[in-house]
Amino acid sequence: MEVDIRRTGWPQRAGCRWVAYLVLWTLTVLCCLFASVHTVVASVGALLGCALAASLPLIFATLFEAAYGRRAKADVPVICCPCLGSAVALIGAFVLLESSGLVIGELSRVDVDSVKTLCSRYAGVARDRLPRTVCIQQAFIKTDWEAGKLRCESNEGGRVECKAAFAAAPIFDGEALAAAGLPDEIWAWAVVRGRHVDANYRPDGQLCGYLAGPDQFDFYLGDFRLAVQRVIEKHALRLQHQVTEDVPTPVDAAGPPTWSFGGQGSGRKGLQASLEDRPLLLAADPAEVTSQEQAWLLAAAILLCLCPCVGPVPLGCVFGYWCWARSDDQYSGRHLVSPDDLDSDF
Repeated sequence: MEVDIRRTGWPQRAGCRWVAYLVLWTLTVLCCLFASVHTVVASVGALLGCALAASLPLIFATLFEAAYGRRAKADVPVICCPCLGSAVALIGAFVLLESSGLVIGELSRVDVDSVKTLCSRYAGVARDRLPRTVCIQQAFIKTDWEAGKLRCESNEGGRVECKAAFAAAPIFDGEALAAAGLPDEIWAWAVVRGRHVDANYRPDGQLCGYLAGPDQFDFYLGDFRLAVQRVIEKHALRLQHQVTEDVPTPVDAAGPPTWSFGGQGSGRKGLQASLEDRPLLLAADPAEVTSQEQAWLLAAAILLCLCPCVGPVPLGCVFGYWCWARSDDQYSGRHLVSPDDLDSDF
C-alpha cells in the first residue's frame, strides 16, 4: 500500500475519485429519498445504489494497483474493506428506499387550524397536487355516524360472508358542532380500511392523517368514496346552503343530490364542494404508521453516512490521512548512498 500512495500524482487521483464518488453518493441518496414520488424515481434510485456499490472496489483497485497485484497479507484490509463497503452501500440504498414514504410525508406536510380551512384549500383539488400528510388543530370525528362498505367473499363451504371492510365518518370543526349534527358543518371525511373509524387524536388535540400517498389509500379510493356515500344515504345528509367565502347561498331543496367521485361530478371546489367531494382523510397518525420507516431511515443513515467504507466524509478522511502520511520520510532520516561513494571513503 505504501508503494501505491507514494507514487507521483496519487493525491490528485484520489481526490478526483472521491469527488466522483461524492456526486454518485449524493444522487443515490436523493433518488432513494424521493423514490415514493414515482416508480421511475425508485427504479433510478435502485440502479444508482447498484452503481454506488460497484464503484467502491473500482476506486480502490485503481488507486492501489500494486497492492491488488501483490495480494500480500498486509494488503488484506485494502482489498477486503471495499468489498465489505460495497455490500453495505447496496443494503443501505435499498433500506433508504423503504423509508422514502416517511421523508416525502414530512416534506409535504401541512398544518391547518380547522377542518373548514382544510376544505377551503383542498376540496376538489387533483390528487397529485394534494399534500401527503396534514395535521388539523381543531377537528372532531363523529364516529356514531360512521358507515361502511361491505366486502363479500366465499368461504371453503361455498357460503358467502360479508364483512365491513371500509368505514367512513364525518369530521366537524368541534365537538359542539358535531353534537348539533348539521350537514353544512361537515367539512371532511375520516376513512379507514376496517370495521370502525379510529379517532386517534394526539395529546395536544391535533388530528393527523393522510390526504394522499399511501398505496392502500389510492388503491381503495373508490371503496372509501362508496363508504362516504353510505354515510350520506344512511343519515339523509343534504347541504342546506352553498357556502361561499362571503355569504352562504340557499340550495334548491327540490333538486336531487348529485353524486360525484373524485371531484368530477359537481365541479365545485373549496367550500362550495358537495358533501361527497369534500376531502377524504385517512385516519392514521403518520407518527405511528411510519414507525417502521423511521427505523429504516436511521439504519440507512448509519450505513450510508457513518460507515468508514461507504460514507463520503469518513472515506475522505481516510484518503486525506493517506495523503498526509505519504509525506513522511520512509527511511527515518537515512538516505541511500551510492556504492562508489562508500569505496572512495575507505
